[in-house]
Amino acid sequence: MSKIIGFLIICLSYTINAQVNPRFYSVKSHYGFIIAHTPDLKPISQTNPYGIQLEISKLRTSDKAWKTCFCYGRTGFAFTYFNYANQVLGSSYNLIYFVEPYFTYQGPLKFSLRGSIGATYLDTIFDEESNPDNLLFSTHFSFYLALSLNLNYHLNEKYAINLSANYNHISNGGQKQPNKGMNFPTLSIGIDRIIDHTKLRPKPSELKQYSRSWSYYFGSFASLRSSDREAESSNHPLIGAMGGGLKPLSGINGFNLGAELWYDWSDAKIAQQRVINDSAFSSAFTAGHHFAVGDFYFLQQFGIYVTRPKNIQGNWMYQRYSFWYSIANRWTIGASLIAYGRTADHMDGRLIYVIK
Repeated sequence: MSKIIGFLIICLSYTINAQVNPRFYSVKSHYGFIIAHTPDLKPISQTNPYGIQLEISKLRTSDKAWKTCFCYGRTGFAFTYFNYANQVLGSSYNLIYFVEPYFTYQGPLKFSLRGSIGATYLDTIFDEESNPDNLLFSTHFSFYLALSLNLNYHLNEKYAINLSANYNHISNGGQKQPNKGMNFPTLSIGIDRIIDHTKLRPKPSELKQYSRSWSYYFGSFASLRSSDREAESSNHPLIGAMGGGLKPLSGINGFNLGAELWYDWSDAKIAQQRVINDSAFSSAFTAGHHFAVGDFYFLQQFGIYVTRPKNIQGNWMYQRYSFWYSIANRWTIGASLIAYGRTADHMDGRLIYVIK
């Protein structure tokens, strides 16, 4: 009887330990530069932004969590303050959610990739009279996106230091002009305090199986745009539908083909204001590459217009960058950014149904 009780205690202890998710409390400093992606931005881009970041995150170790990206990974929240060392640009306060899959996890040195999304408050924005040189920001509230490559070195089971190369982007998604948006790489150095450290072990290979057949998706998307790009109060809806196919080429890589159609009430308003006979309907074929990592999709697509309001939209091609996340069964939510060359135009939210 004592042996049975001892065996049960060992099994219970193993189960509890297997479900422990290490927690990280972190602080890091940033220093970088601003990319002047158009000539008119050079006068206000000759500065070096700096900042400080506070984080709380969790490293999920269960089989279910591992299957979301076929890897161990951290998820968490961060608050970041950036000072742009420029009176024209001021400072920003950023609330961020991030996911950080590990590429290597055995031994003290770990290599990871982090994707971040969030909201930012900008304390200094464009004003035609008092701050006409700020062509980057025209709304106090904007979107924040970032991609980071990280090296994490564990000093012991309680502390780790990290070095990160970050590519940061801030834009209001086309809600108001001017909206050149800011791209600013930074280098950051930080330290982590680790609670409930757990040694990471390889997962069974059968957890990494994936389908090689086509998947098909159908969905809708929506956004708000302004017919008067100088006025935040004149927002009009943009509503669209999309569909297409996703073909895996490897465990994480694939290509995609699709089509999308949308109606933009702000274009209809502009056509009315200019007294031009342009339709507010746009349609396009899309093609591109995607990363499919467990429940995550990262898509980079080119769109070729079939129809568009030619007097309003002079471009015949665009880029679309999308992030999807599977939430339940075949349902997926996401967001996308449409851009023309180096100019971001607008963002939208997406609801997608995927048939595998």
